[in-house]
Amino acid sequence: MSLFSSGGIGDFGFKEAGFHCVATAELLSRRLEVQRLNDIASPEDLICGDLELPTVFDKVIERAKKWVQATGQPITTILATPPCQGMSVANHKKGDELGRNSLVVKSIEAILDIKPLSFVIENVPAFTKTICTGLDGVDRQIGDEISRALGGIYEFYSAVLPLEEFGSPSKRKRSITIGVRNDVTWTSPLDLFPRKKEAPTLRNLIGHLPSLTEMGQCDPDDPYHSFRPYQERMRPWIKATPEGLSAFDNPNPSERPHRVIDGKVVPNVRKNGDKYRRVPWDSIAPCVHTRNDILASQNTVHPKDDRVFSVRELMLMMGIPAYFKWFEAEENAAEGDFRRHDTNIRQCLGEAIPFPIAKEIAKRIHENLWQQSDFRAGKPKLKKDATWGTLTQKAAYRSVDSKARKQFSAHYTQPLTAFSLVKTVWSNLPRTKRQIKILEPSSGGGTFLATVLQFAALENRPVNVLSVDIDPDALEFQKKLFEDQIPSGSTIDFEVADYLTIQNQNHDLIVGNPPFGRRASSSVNPWSKHPELAVRFVLRALNEANQVAFVLPKALLHADSYAFARESITANSSIHAILDFGEENFPDIKVETIGITLDSRHAQASPEEFYLKSWPRKMAAVKPAEYCFNEAFPSWVIYRDDHFDLTLEQLHLGGFNAWRDRSITRKTGSNSGIKVIRGRNLQNGAIVELTDDYYVDSEKAGRTRQAILNKTAGRPTFLAPNLSYKPRLVRWSPERGIPDGSAAVLFGELSDAEADAAIKFCNSPVFEKFFRVACNYATRSINLDQSLTFWWGIPKGS
Repeated sequence: MSLFSSGGIGDFGFKEAGFHCVATAELLSRRLEVQRLNDIASPEDLICGDLELPTVFDKVIERAKKWVQATGQPITTILATPPCQGMSVANHKKGDELGRNSLVVKSIEAILDIKPLSFVIENVPAFTKTICTGLDGVDRQIGDEISRALGGIYEFYSAVLPLEEFGSPSKRKRSITIGVRNDVTWTSPLDLFPRKKEAPTLRNLIGHLPSLTEMGQCDPDDPYHSFRPYQERMRPWIKATPEGLSAFDNPNPSERPHRVIDGKVVPNVRKNGDKYRRVPWDSIAPCVHTRNDILASQNTVHPKDDRVFSVRELMLMMGIPAYFKWFEAEENAAEGDFRRHDTNIRQCLGEAIPFPIAKEIAKRIHENLWQQSDFRAGKPKLKKDATWGTLTQKAAYRSVDSKARKQFSAHYTQPLTAFSLVKTVWSNLPRTKRQIKILEPSSGGGTFLATVLQFAALENRPVNVLSVDIDPDALEFQKKLFEDQIPSGSTIDFEVADYLTIQNQNHDLIVGNPPFGRRASSSVNPWSKHPELAVRFVLRALNEANQVAFVLPKALLHADSYAFARESITANSSIHAILDFGEENFPDIKVETIGITLDSRHAQASPEEFYLKSWPRKMAAVKPAEYCFNEAFPSWVIYRDDHFDLTLEQLHLGGFNAWRDRSITRKTGSNSGIKVIRGRNLQNGAIVELTDDYYVDSEKAGRTRQAILNKTAGRPTFLAPNLSYKPRLVRWSPERGIPDGSAAVLFGELSDAEADAAIKFCNSPVFEKFFRVACNYATRSINLDQSLTFWWGIPKGS
């Protein structure tokens, strides 16, 4: 689907790459006619009109939704090139351009409505920094509005690129923003950006065309190659101008741009150095502007002839195929017909995405997103037999046998989640000419390494990466994968080792997915005091890098076993971002993870805000740090909000202790004896019978019963499901049965009135909503340990 599509040159690139356009919208009918001639879309899908008008906008959305309904597949891409006059440095006649700049918001609105798998927005370099009026009516920078409106369901990246380094035959500095929907985890926005390609010189590009020396001359074999006439009095200015200089630089005042008023020579004002400039043959072709038809515009003068570039030359400079059509029956048209269409053609060329850039992006989307996708119930799924086109994909889906996978916990990060974590920290890294020092301490297939190299290549920022892994086969795989793929100025070193034992080094960034699991504590290594391996990696990394970005278990946010880790992190760093991946990061195993970005340079200094993105909740926001990482709470509450606070004010917290029996399991059970109470038996404030109930003998039951009585010491005692985001609380007494590990025992110094009030409240929808926020909407990491039991509140006044 294409918005603000002008003459459809970018869309033609997508068509040539195999795409079908389901709807294209353009304000001017003469430009839409060019699209019709080139079969950009079916006639009913060519929509003419102002997208700010609901009738026009709704028609575009309707066409796209009709296609989605008919095929059962989402739109692959929305391509948007909103008007840029209000942002362009070439526009010297700006007034109040806020409204025109805000047209980009119609593109954002369409993306929100249609939810394509990807989107591409092209515009001038100042695009993301320009102020627009957002969908909520608030004025903010366009980049911030894209993040605010789309960040919850998309990962995106904006880069200002010199397109001549990426396949454009002419200079054209542009902002390219590419987004990928959260559920397309097998590709990232960087996988869809064009690859670097050297541009030809202007001589190599157009030097084969015949010279045009006579005013109004037209190549008899090519009507698009013609001399556009201008005032004869201006010709001496141009004739005297050497390559690479402007007519304003001519030594003779009479050969500089001027007017004669009342017999006096009045010099023209030189507003910028590119006016009346003759372009050098052996340079890259200049940027094609919309006013490419006049000598006084920027870089429009031919290297040799005294004229502006012809339409054919401009087409070559934009990489447009000769078979692209500009008007009806042009094969049999007279010379005058070409002249009538000249202005429209030139304006379309000046507004266009260079054809090779659009086609390359389209090919990348096709090869690195579409070809790996299957669809079930309209949702994208990764193909089982997918082939991989990018370094990040090859790294993430490296084939590992089951023995090695188990030995090294080789579950590799998805390309999109690796991108999202690196993106949160990339802007914090130093912008100097020296190499940025980066360590990936458990690199596996090298997904993070590949992602870092993509960022480095795209932005010309050299990196020195140290790739460390305990598995020698993994590093051999990386060496072959990255051979001849390292960007100019960057280097990679490989080391087979346990990161916790290597020599201390300093880095700008340590990034990766450390191993999960527990090991016995050790006093030999200063990093091995904590049983969780991932925590050991974090604690060491904070001592060696300014920036740390890791994938970690989601339990870090709230589990009691991670309390020391939370305290250490807040004591030794500031939290820049938390990304809640839910279960999206490792589709082959059931584990919830987060990404966290830490800045060790600001230890002890509480940042005012941090960035939060949630894949499960489909939201992104900037949150107050002290509010969510409150020292009065035993856990972090990243989704804390006003509703949570309202409930919080009504409760006494920390009144319960928790204990669980882990000795009784179904394996130790039988079909008779003392009933075992599981979490599933706790329903609606009561202990219910189930068809698959089991029992234990009196001896086992007696030991558990006595353990509970010893723990509770006569205090009011309750049972609650241990692993459930739907909390329930039931009063317990020994004669009702014995709980196994799926039911936590809660107890505290409560009066009978408080106990009754707690049971009523903790079985209510209000508490369920409150507790889900306290658990950070976890689904698998919600054991009722001491940290989470803190939130089982007792209503005030009971």
